[in-house]
This record gives sequence, C-alpha cells and structure tokens, in this order.
Amino acid sequence: MNELALIESFRSGDEFAFVSLYNRYKGPVYAFCYKMLLDSDAAQDVMQETFLRVYENRDRLMKSGAFKSWVFTIARNQCLNWLRKSGRHVAISEEGHELPPSSDTPFTRMEKSEQIRFVTRFLESLRPEYREVLILREYQNLSYEEIAAVTRSSLSAVKSRLFKARRKLAELMEASMEASKDQVRLALTSSAGNELVHSPRFPTN
Repeated sequence: MNELALIESFRSGDEFAFVSLYNRYKGPVYAFCYKMLLDSDAAQDVMQETFLRVYENRDRLMKSGAFKSWVFTIARNQCLNWLRKSGRHVAISEEGHELPPSSDTPFTRMEKSEQIRFVTRFLESLRPEYREVLILREYQNLSYEEIAAVTRSSLSAVKSRLFKARRKLAELMEASMEASKDQVRLALTSSAGNELVHSPRFPTN
C-alpha cells in the first residue's frame, strides 16, 4: 500500500495503517527530536508522545498530502514543550527579510556524509530557531514550504533563518579548524624544541 493510501486508511480509523505509518516515521521523528534536544532519553519520550498525539488527533489531519509536515509540527511543539519544562532557553520567532543564499561556505562545500558527522558537533551551539530549520532541511529533507508549515513561519522567514543558521555554522566550523591548526602548530613547535634540547652536542674547537 502506498503512503497516501495508508494515510487515508489511518484517517478512517485503520489501526494497522497507523502502525505502518509509525514504523515509517519513528526513525526520522526520533532523529529530529534527538538533534533538537541532544538527549536520547528525552528524544525517545518526545517521539512516543508525538505519535500518541498523532493517533489521538487524526481527525485534525485535513489533507493526506500534509501528513509529513503535520507529524513534524507535532514533534516540534513537543520538543519546545520539553525545552521549556527543562528550563532551557527557547526563542522561536520570525526572522527579518529574505537574505541571499550562501553558496560558498564550509557547510555547502563538504560532502553530505561528512556534513552530517561534522555539523552534529555544533548543533548545541545554535539557537533553537536556527537548529530546527537546519535539521528539517538538511537531515529530514523537508522543502521550504514544508518547513514554513512546521514552524508556522513565512517562506521568507524560513529562508532567512536557514541563511543565518548556515552562516553561524560556517563561523563555528572555521573557528574549530583554526583552533585545530593552532594545536598542530604548537605540537610541531614543541616537538622541534625538544629535539633541539635533546640533540647530541659535539665539542667545538
């Protein structure tokens, strides 16, 4: 059964259709929650709560084609609730005007697999409103329109937020790379100094 047919069956009350949709989406939803919360136990709880609400509110799903963005909207709201309850800073707001896309940053130059490994290290440093759009776009492959629906933002605000998130990531990556280079230089300098200190001394005439 294709996904649209599954969603229609789910809306009609088919329990097996819900289980199938749960199995299809639990991985992506958990990944989103984990990268938002950076806590595996909390991500698991929020993921389960998300699908409980999906099940309980199936009558609110107006269009089968909007199921994906609807699920991530619920997941996003549950993540924000968890962040508020845990006392973490939450500031999700509309950004300003649309900014031109950045096409030459460390983020865009890296291969996709390398992006995922490297970028994950810096997610915690991003503001929540930057983190969520980046996760939805780069990890979950949602369109700009879907991200706008999930975050209840305008299309221009989503593009602006993504631009700023990528720019901030570029700054973090470049700073990390420079710090790594400095460490290598220091290690080489220290090693060279030790070689001079311990090198054999020959008598001079």
